[in-house]
Parts: sequence; C-alpha cells; structure tokens
Amino acid sequence: MARIIVEYAFDPPRTPDELAADARRIDECLAVRDGAWRRSSVAPTGRHMVCEFEAPDAECVREALRSASVPFVRVWTADVYDAADYPDHKAKLDEVVARLEARAKRG
Repeated sequence: MARIIVEYAFDPPRTPDELAADARRIDECLAVRDGAWRRSSVAPTGRHMVCEFEAPDAECVREALRSASVPFVRVWTADVYDAADYPDHKAKLDEVVARLEARAKRG
C-alpha cells in the first residue's frame, strides 16, 4: 500500500455537508479499488482541502475520484515523516502545543 495525497480547490467553497456527501461517494469508489481514506485537512474558508489515502497506487485514487465525480487538483504518492518518529522534534512539538493550549485557556 502507498500513502496518496490529494489536493482540492473549491470555487465556490464547499460546506461540511457537501464535503461529507463527496466523502461517501469517494469511499464507495475506493472500496472496490482496495483504497481507504486516512485523514483530511480543510481550510477554514472551505476553498482548499488536502486528503490522505491508503491505496495500491495514485492511479487507483484518481480513478475513484473520477468515478465519484469529485474534482481534484493533484494526486501524488508521498513518503510520510512524522514528528512522533523523531524524539527531538516530538519534544519541541509537545512544548508548542502545551503553550498554545495554555494560552487558549487563558483566553
């Protein structure tokens, strides 16, 4: 399996309900291609989104998106590097998150 990244751009912006409907259609099309959704990051404006999938290859995801009639900008295979895999970076990340959470609690 490969990690596949999909970039989307929406004009007009997509609502959460529209994104959920797209996701249901994509999931059905991915299932027959041995692919699955992993996570999504959506801009607060609803105009941009990046999703991660697990699939045999990028072309399987492209085919699923086309079958679901969901337009996309780019699809590519990616290697994933995570702060959790690097103790020094994980420690820095934990410090930043703790500061931001403390700041949010103070208002």
